[in-house]
Amino acid sequence: MRFFAIVLLIISGGSIAGAAEPLAADAFALRILDCEGLYTVSCGLKPVSDGFWETRFPEKHETSDEVDRARRILECMPLGPDLEAGVYVFFTPFKGQKIASAFVVHKPSLRRLIVRRKDVFDAIGIDVDTAPQRVMEKIDRAPRASRWRAFGLVFGYPKYAVDFFVEAGEQQAATKKFVERDFVQLPTFASEEGRFVYAVPKGHVERTEDRDLKSSTGEIFSRYRVWRSVYIGDGKSGAIELLKSWIAAPPNTAGYPYQISPCQNRLATIVRYRRLRCR
Repeated sequence: MRFFAIVLLIISGGSIAGAAEPLAADAFALRILDCEGLYTVSCGLKPVSDGFWETRFPEKHETSDEVDRARRILECMPLGPDLEAGVYVFFTPFKGQKIASAFVVHKPSLRRLIVRRKDVFDAIGIDVDTAPQRVMEKIDRAPRASRWRAFGLVFGYPKYAVDFFVEAGEQQAATKKFVERDFVQLPTFASEEGRFVYAVPKGHVERTEDRDLKSSTGEIFSRYRVWRSVYIGDGKSGAIELLKSWIAAPPNTAGYPYQISPCQNRLATIVRYRRLRCR
């Protein structure tokens, strides 16, 4: 997620990319689905995804015209009752600028997480009634270790990986030495690497949690690639219709879109996808 990318950039002395280009609703929809937001809108496998759009503005301001426009577009997205999207602004400026990041939340999944990890979220003033926008802002403003842990959990990383990231960060803060690590990469349409990614100890051996997450994302991703080819392209329905149909489709249905009859599409007749299950 973008938060952890920013942490690593600050550690390594790197720089953050410039402001994002203005986007229309259709482009936002495609960004959500092509990036790790796919795994949030798909039954909340990831309770929260962010970073599919971001920008910067001078730190003396609270917001910008670009941020306000993005918020208006995201508020009107056809996400249904279980999903919410918005933009939050990181509290701490970076090189004289504030960083704003778009996010999408699967509300039932986030509420279940908050109940399950009451020990983490109670400490930073978050409960099941906290609005998603406030959840993101409260986490961002929490003390360092609490911030890292809460962001890791809402972004859907395995508990052991979140614990490692927090412990490694605290160790580095104390010793000023970077803790070596490997990374688990899960694919998105936008990129095979660098989107849904989490840090693990150096020399990490795959665990059950990794295999389960890889299997679940693999099923969703394979299905999405078929759906995307039907909706996206010249003369096709477009990303808003893709998003609406994807969200409306029961997760345990067959892997082809509603518009395609298995008899009309050879791909749908020869490809079989395992049924998806909401967690």
